[in-house]
Amino acid sequence: MISTLLNYRLYTNDMAKTLERLSSQAQVERDKAYYDQNIGKVTSVDQFLGNYKLYSYAMKAYGLEDQINAKGIMKKVLQSDLTDSSSFANKLSDQRYRDFAAAFNFNSDTTPTAQSTSQTERLVEAYAERVDTSAPIAAKATSYYTQNIGSVSSIDAFVADRGLLDVALRASGFSDPSAISSDYAASVLKGDVSNGDAAWATLRTQFSAAPTAPATTRTWIAQTAQMASNTVYTYNNLTGNATSPQAKQANIDYLNAFFSASNTTQTVSAFTSDERLLTFAMTAMGSEITYAASAAASYLQNPSSIPSTVSDVEKARFQALHDALGVQSNGTMSPPATNGLDKLITGYGNNYKTAFNKSVNFDTTEFKAALVDIKSVTDLMATSSVDGKRRTLNFVLKAVGIDPATASLTKIRAVLTSDPTDPNSYVSRLKDDRYTQLAAAFNFDENGKLRPERLIQDVSDQTKIGQLYAATFGSNLSNDKKATIKADTKAYLAAVGSAVSLNDLLTDKKTIQYALTAFGVKNKDLSKDELKKILTSDLGDLKSYANTQTDKAIAKFAAAFNFETDGSVRNSETGGQSAKDRLATDKLYLLQKMEEQAGDTSEGTRLALYFLRKAPGLTSSYGILADKALYSVVRTALGLPEGMVNMNVDQQASMLDKKLNVKDFADEKKLDKFVARFAGMYDTQNADSSPSPILQLFGGSSGGSNILNYL
Repeated sequence: MISTLLNYRLYTNDMAKTLERLSSQAQVERDKAYYDQNIGKVTSVDQFLGNYKLYSYAMKAYGLEDQINAKGIMKKVLQSDLTDSSSFANKLSDQRYRDFAAAFNFNSDTTPTAQSTSQTERLVEAYAERVDTSAPIAAKATSYYTQNIGSVSSIDAFVADRGLLDVALRASGFSDPSAISSDYAASVLKGDVSNGDAAWATLRTQFSAAPTAPATTRTWIAQTAQMASNTVYTYNNLTGNATSPQAKQANIDYLNAFFSASNTTQTVSAFTSDERLLTFAMTAMGSEITYAASAAASYLQNPSSIPSTVSDVEKARFQALHDALGVQSNGTMSPPATNGLDKLITGYGNNYKTAFNKSVNFDTTEFKAALVDIKSVTDLMATSSVDGKRRTLNFVLKAVGIDPATASLTKIRAVLTSDPTDPNSYVSRLKDDRYTQLAAAFNFDENGKLRPERLIQDVSDQTKIGQLYAATFGSNLSNDKKATIKADTKAYLAAVGSAVSLNDLLTDKKTIQYALTAFGVKNKDLSKDELKKILTSDLGDLKSYANTQTDKAIAKFAAAFNFETDGSVRNSETGGQSAKDRLATDKLYLLQKMEEQAGDTSEGTRLALYFLRKAPGLTSSYGILADKALYSVVRTALGLPEGMVNMNVDQQASMLDKKLNVKDFADEKKLDKFVARFAGMYDTQNADSSPSPILQLFGGSSGGSNILNYL
C-alpha cells in the first residue's frame, strides 16, 4: 500500500492531467453534458429541485450531497437574499450553503430591457454634457468667422474660404455643410442657379444682393459686425452651443453694442423686435415665457397696463426690466449707470444655463418616459404622433454626437443591431466611437429585438472584486487608506461599467491593475498579449492558457470577466445560472469526483485533496472549526487531541491561532508543506489499517454547528 503523501502527489503533480483523465470518464462526461445543456433552461427554484439530475449534480459539486433529500431546506437557501444578513442562508454557519445560493440567480429579474439603469444614466449624462464637449470646436469656428468675415469683399472670396462658408451654411439651416461644394454655393449666391430651398434663400438674403441691372449677377453684401454677430448667434443655437461661455459673452457684447453711442435707435420697439435681445432680457429676468415682439413692447413700455391674465411674477419682471433699461415715456431707453445693464448682465449670467438645463431636463424626462415602450429597434426609430419627428432617436443621436439631420437611418439600424464587443461586427468595422457608443447604449439583437445586456463584468463580480481589493489593505485602516480604497473602487466601477470591448479594458492599465491586485496575481506586469490570452481563455478547457498557469489566481482573474474566446462579450444569462457559475459548478463537480475516487483507495488522500481545495479560502480559525474535514486535517497535522472539540469554541480558535496562521494557506509552498505534514502524521496514526470513519467528516461542520442543529 502506497503512502498517503505519495498518493496525494500522484494526483497533484499535474492536476490538469489528473482532471482531464477524470473528465474523460464516460459517466462524468454524461453528467456534465446533461447539466451544461439543461441548466440554462431552468428558470425557477421549483423547476430546479424537480430535476434530480441537475439538482444532484449541483449538490455534489458544492459538497452538499448528504443534504440532497432536504429539499425544503435547500429551497430556503436558494431563495435567500445574500445581501440581507438576516436571510436564511446567511444565518447558517456553513459557508457551503451561501456558496451554493450564490451560484444561482433564481431571484433576479432577467427580463431584457432596451436599456439598463446604468446605460440610461450614461446616455443622459452624455446628452447633458454635449455642449461642454462641442463648445471648444464651435468657439474656434465662430472666432475665425468673426475675425475674418469683415475683410471679405466678394462672393468668390467668401466661398473659397470653407471656414467662413461652413459657418454661414450651418447658420442658414444646412445640417451638413460639407455636402455642399463651394462652386455650387457660388452659383446660388450669384443667382446662376435657381434654388427655392428656404436655407438657400436665407443665405442669399444675408450675403448677396439682387442685381442692379438685367443679365447681371447678384453681388456681395459686406458683413457688418452686427450681421456677423447674428450669424454666430444662429450658428450656436443650431449646433447646441447656445450656453457655452463664448456664446454667453457674444450675447453680452451684442447687448452692449445695442446701447453703444453709435446706435441711434435705442428704442423699446427696436429692442423687442430683436429676438436675440428680447431673449437675453427675459432670461436675465428669470422668465421662461416667449412673448411676441408687440406684446413685449407694450408690457415693457408700461408695466402697469399689463392685463390680469399675466401673472404678478411676470408683471414684476417687466417692471424690473423697465427700470433696468431706463424706458422713457417716448419709447426711448437710457439705462441707469447702476442697476442698469450691469443688472441685466448679472441676471443673464446667473440664468442663461439654468434655462438651458431646464430644457435638457425636459428632453431627458421625455426620453425616459419613452423608454418604457421600446421593445425593438423599430420602436426606438419611430416618429412621434405629436410632431412627426423621431424625438427619442434624435435625443440618443445627439447624446453620442451624431447629427440627426444627416444620419442615415439604414446605417443607424445596422449599428443598433450590431455587436460592439465583436471585433468583426459591422459597427466595429466602422471604427467610429460615436457609433460604437450608440450600439453599446442599447440591448438589441441581430433581429432588432431585445436581448440581455452585455457586461464585461457582472455587477456581482464588481462587488466581489471591490471587497477583495479592500482586503489587500489589511485591517485597522487609516482614514487616508479608506479614502484611497474608495477613490480607486469608484474609478474601477466607472471604468468597467462604461467599457464596451476587450480592447477598452486592455488599454486601461489602472483598471487592469486594480483587478490583478484584488485577486492577488503575482505578476502584475503582464503584457497586453498575455492579458488577452488570459481573458479569452476557455475556462471550461483544463488545457486553456489561463487554466495552465502556475499562479492559480490568474484563472480566478479571468473568470471574473465575461469574454468569449473570440474576444466578444457574452450576453448576460436569462436562465437560473450564468455561464461563469456553470463553469465553476462543473469544475467543483470534477474536483469532488476526484476526491471521492481518491477516497476509494486512500481516505487520507481524500482529506489532503479536500484541504488543498478549501484551505486557501480560509480567513480565520473559525472557518476550520466550522468544517469537520478541515478540522480533522489540522488536528492530525498539529497532533492535537480529538477531545478538544468538546472545549468552548473560542478556546478552540485561540488554541489554533497559537499553532498556525490561516493566511499561510494562501501561499502554495506553505500549504503544500502543511499537507505533507498531515499526510505523514495521518499514516502514522492509521498504521493499524483499522476502519476509519473519514466519510463522516464530509457533510457538516464541527462542534455541533451543522444545519440540522441550526434548525
